Amino acid sequence: MISWKSIVGAGVVVFGLGAHAVAVECPRGGTLIAGASDYRPYQKVEGNDVSGMDFEVIAVVLDKLGCALETQALPWARHLKGLEDGNVDIASPVSKTAEREAFAHFSSPYVDAQEVLFVPAGKEGEYSSLADFFEKGGKLGTIREYAYGGDFNDLKDKHAGQIDETDSQESNLKKLAAGRIDATLGEVFVVSEDIKRLGLGDKVAASNVVISSDASYIMFSKKSVSEDFVTAFSDQMQAMKDSGEFDMITAKYK
Repeated sequence: MISWKSIVGAGVVVFGLGAHAVAVECPRGGTLIAGASDYRPYQKVEGNDVSGMDFEVIAVVLDKLGCALETQALPWARHLKGLEDGNVDIASPVSKTAEREAFAHFSSPYVDAQEVLFVPAGKEGEYSSLADFFEKGGKLGTIREYAYGGDFNDLKDKHAGQIDETDSQESNLKKLAAGRIDATLGEVFVVSEDIKRLGLGDKVAASNVVISSDASYIMFSKKSVSEDFVTAFSDQMQAMKDSGEFDMITAKYK
C-alpha cells in the first residue's frame, strides 16, 4: 500500500511512496517531478492542492518502481520548456508528435481519449453511430468553433439544421438534461467530470457511440529520464492494466 505524505508549499505537493526493489534506478535521486495544470479529471489544481487521475496512476506506477512523485502547478508553456531543459520530468496526458519526440521519451499508450456521444440516461444504447443519430432526427449540442473528430465534419453540413451551437459544454449538458437537445459530444473523462460537477449523473450518460479515439501518453524529459526507465514504467503500467488495477483507479473518474 502506498503511504501518502503531502508537503504543501509554493504550489508543490510531494508524495512519499514506499520503496520496492527494482532493476532500474530512479531518476533525480528517487523523486520525479511532474507538472500540473487544471484539466479535470486528469489533473486538478486548487491553490496548492494538486490531485487527479494522472497523478494517482503515475504515483502507483512509480511506487512499484521504488520512486516518489512531486507535482508542481505550472502553466503549459513553462511546463513544456521545463521538460526540454530537464527541470521537469513528466507531462501528461499528451499526444505524441515529432516535435516533442526530439526532447522527450513517451510511455506506452496511457489512455484512449475517446470522444463519445452523451445522451439522456437510459438511452445509452439507442444509437449505433453519429450518422444513425442524425438519421433518427436527433438534435446535437456542440461547442462553437470546437474541433470534433471522427465523422462529425463529414456529417455536419448535411445535418446543419440538427446542430445547436453554444459557447460551453456546461450549457450543452444543461440543455440535454432539460430535453432541449438529444445529445452532445465530448471526451469521456472530461465530460463525465462536468456531469458530476453539475449534479446531472441521473440525467445524462455516455452512450455506446464512440466518435473518435486517440491514444494519450505520459511524456518524460530525455535530459533527466533514461529510456530504460521509461520502458520499465510502461511495463509496470501494462501489468496494472492486465491485472485490472489500472481500471480500478480510472473507473472512478468516468
